[in-house]
Amino acid sequence: MILEKTGLHKATALLLSGALFTIISGCSDETSEQASASDEPVKLVAATITSKNSLLAQALTAFGEEIESQSNGEIEVTVHTDGTLGNASSLYQSVISGDIDMIYSDTGWFAEQNPVFEVLGAYYLFKDREHFESVVNTEGKLSYFEDLLIENPGLKTVMYEGGLERNIISTFPINSVEDLEGQTMRSGTGSTELEWWRNLGADPTSIAFNEVYSALQTGVADGSQNSLDAMIEQRFGEVAKYIARTQHRLDLGFVVMNNERYDALSDEHKEAIERARDVVQPEYINRAFEKTEEDIAILEDDFGVSFTDLDREGFIERSRVQLNELAEKYDVQDVVDETFN
Repeated sequence: MILEKTGLHKATALLLSGALFTIISGCSDETSEQASASDEPVKLVAATITSKNSLLAQALTAFGEEIESQSNGEIEVTVHTDGTLGNASSLYQSVISGDIDMIYSDTGWFAEQNPVFEVLGAYYLFKDREHFESVVNTEGKLSYFEDLLIENPGLKTVMYEGGLERNIISTFPINSVEDLEGQTMRSGTGSTELEWWRNLGADPTSIAFNEVYSALQTGVADGSQNSLDAMIEQRFGEVAKYIARTQHRLDLGFVVMNNERYDALSDEHKEAIERARDVVQPEYINRAFEKTEEDIAILEDDFGVSFTDLDREGFIERSRVQLNELAEKYDVQDVVDETFN
């Protein structure tokens, strides 16, 4: 009997040992599968309508590459340029829905959910390069607007772009704001730009961007306000020979990410994105300001355009009326005073 018990005990022990091995083996397989799954890179899709050769698209591409580097390849970013994933409107809707993870956008689209973003479209928002960089490159300076985007429509600001300046190209020389009195100036359809021209004393007319060249050529418009690179790309200097370096706008753009997608990332991956921003953002903003000097040389040498020295104070004084009116309209005078005045 003792022998039988001993045999039974041995058999039981063997059965238990086998069961335990099976359980451990099963756990090990599951852990291995989880580890294998965690080794898969996080894949993000970023998009912009801007040309791949533009500084804005180059900055977004560099941001994607730097994210991959900072995450040691744990995040892979595919950047689509030239509107290959849709026009500006569809890209904006896609990042809100989460069909696209990240886009570059100007501030105009954000006004659909938060009209207060009209403030960021006002002219002479930034006094100069130093002011622009101090706001954009200092964390928290634009937190009021960043928080609005997270709340509605659910977008996380992950980087800023910009610094390209806008000036006035015309068929007549402009030395002071008084020279615009009664002149027909091309405008987009936005109320902010139309009102701005009126505040300067001009008579604005809405003309599609792809018709500006012919409008300047035929005298339908006497001038237009654009970035210098747009003047070069569209060859406006062939039909309008004067540029007033008003610097009335330093373009500000947001790189935004679907906030749910961002929140789902690990803390380590969020930190990788922040480090990538800290590398790419100041570098490409600096490049934008350097590009201005290059563009001026091209417009002077290749197109024979003359840049006029002008008194900017009159432009600033009349333009900032609009900024203060918008601040009062949306009850954000304190935000404007603290950030932009």
